[in-house]
Amino acid sequence: MDNRETLRVNSIKSTGNYTSVKLENGYKVNLRPYIYVKAGDILEFIPSVEAFEEVNKIITEKSTGLTKKIKIHPPYCKTETVCVPPHCFQVTFRERSSARDWESARLLEQFHYRGKGLNKLVGRRTVLLVESNMHGIIGYGVLSATVAAAKPRFELLHTNFGEQMRTKLINQIARIPRVVIHPEFRGMGLGALTAKHLVQYAKDYWDISGYAPILVEVIASMTDYHHFFESAGFLKFGRTLGYEKGIIPEYGVGSWQPRPNHEQYDFFKNQKSKPYLVYALNENIRSMLMERNPTKLQSKQVLSREVHLSEPIHFAQLSVGYKTSNGLTPRAAEIKEVFDVDATQMYSPVLTQFSLTINPGDVVMLAGASGSGKSTIVKLLTQNPEELNAQMNISGELIGLDPSKVAKLTANWNEELPLIDQVGECTRDAIALLNSVGLAEAHLYLKRPSQISDGQRYRFAVARLCDSKKPIWVADEFASTLDPLTAAIVAKGLRKSAWKFGATLILAAPHIEHFVDSLLPNKIVQLRWGGFAKTFSIRLTCEQLGSGLEVQVKNSCAYDLTGTSIGGIYPTGEGGILKTIGTLASNCVSDPFQLNWGVIARFSAIVVQTDQQVGDIAYLAS
Repeated sequence: MDNRETLRVNSIKSTGNYTSVKLENGYKVNLRPYIYVKAGDILEFIPSVEAFEEVNKIITEKSTGLTKKIKIHPPYCKTETVCVPPHCFQVTFRERSSARDWESARLLEQFHYRGKGLNKLVGRRTVLLVESNMHGIIGYGVLSATVAAAKPRFELLHTNFGEQMRTKLINQIARIPRVVIHPEFRGMGLGALTAKHLVQYAKDYWDISGYAPILVEVIASMTDYHHFFESAGFLKFGRTLGYEKGIIPEYGVGSWQPRPNHEQYDFFKNQKSKPYLVYALNENIRSMLMERNPTKLQSKQVLSREVHLSEPIHFAQLSVGYKTSNGLTPRAAEIKEVFDVDATQMYSPVLTQFSLTINPGDVVMLAGASGSGKSTIVKLLTQNPEELNAQMNISGELIGLDPSKVAKLTANWNEELPLIDQVGECTRDAIALLNSVGLAEAHLYLKRPSQISDGQRYRFAVARLCDSKKPIWVADEFASTLDPLTAAIVAKGLRKSAWKFGATLILAAPHIEHFVDSLLPNKIVQLRWGGFAKTFSIRLTCEQLGSGLEVQVKNSCAYDLTGTSIGGIYPTGEGGILKTIGTLASNCVSDPFQLNWGVIARFSAIVVQTDQQVGDIAYLAS
């Protein structure tokens, strides 16, 4: 028995909350708002119109003559688990289901660099909302009909403007005109995920007048600076032509004639050349891309890294105690008498025979309670030796440190200049730096430090640290003023920036549990009161082979590392275990482990993790 029922549509009526569909048998059904259905269309109800669970629009695809089903119901709704370790939450990408959803999307328009303009998009459009189970609607993406003129499209598809319009090829192209993510949730890969789901929506839910899409395109200047579309699988394919004075449309019968009112018509006025990106929806288009740009379709590889610190830094049996001479005030005299303390000369040991080697490229986390010596180590790395000797009694040696090569996280900036003018050697560099710490919004680029929140100011300080051009980056009380999720986002971005710029990173913080899994330090120094320390250290090496990667892990500390595993990081931030090592003994190296490119293609990074929270990472790129 065929559990489906096929009926023709007599009429439809749409509201902001539902679409009422009247069928040829007189039956009425209510479906999601603004479905792309008209009178005369054929709908398939599964298992029946009275108790449907699925509804498809049946079309004869006009470019191929083949029958195709376009999904109508249930509405598009896919959930991903997004992780910025240790924080994970559910994010749902779905069609709007009510007028309230539409208003939520409109509220987020203020965070798009082009401002308000959803209603300016011409032709068919669909909005997918980005909804967090913890924070509500935090973003949206739009799929729409495309623009008529795009020179790279003509080159790719071997067509021209007239042929494209005559054959209705234009109806086979879908476009993503905008993706908007709330600024507080940038740096989590949500832009790329939204683009991915818009592509999936185009595959299953999209047609224009009976033409299914063969590709999804993006035409936007911002893609020169934001690369999340490429992370979602889009490929750049040239640039559009710029139109300084606009296009003068020409019409006529038998000949082309100027549009009579072209002087008042501002079609494409002041349009600059823009990047053109493509996502192929069938093998034919993918073959065309390979034919025209074979170098753009490469396999995964490890991102190259050049470490700029030339030699290790050694703390050798270093003991430190603070000294002060405060004088004997009346209250100090009272303390001296009650507690039997000599207030004129106080000495308190902070570090006791502390030894640590910081190798070039290390990411070091100094952890421990207040007063355990973290800030003292930071001072030893960043302050003038003469100042230190005036404050402390120091014995032992600090070898290999050049203070001129150290940059410290500070709030020393110009309060009058916009953020975009205070980092980077050019606009492109500045945007990349600001984006890396989650300040990925055009309006924020133009604001002064005094006009942004405390959390954003901290991110800006991190961006300036990354822009220091120094080989050693140091931060005390790292992320202590940030909420847990923001701390993890900043730590994740800082870790990748340190890799990109070849920096050696040294951070100190009393509470690391909110961000250490995103930071993945390859050295953790656990400091205790009395000046004693316990150091865990690990190193991941990835050697590129023809068939993939050969991975090894080295435990370079005096303690066994338990729960050691090699894994991959998906674009959503979730991890997947590839090999369990278990306990890796002190100063031992694991057996080589082979990863083929087919496995690696799913991941954005390869990582090693342990129960002791020390780990390492190698970033991948295509």
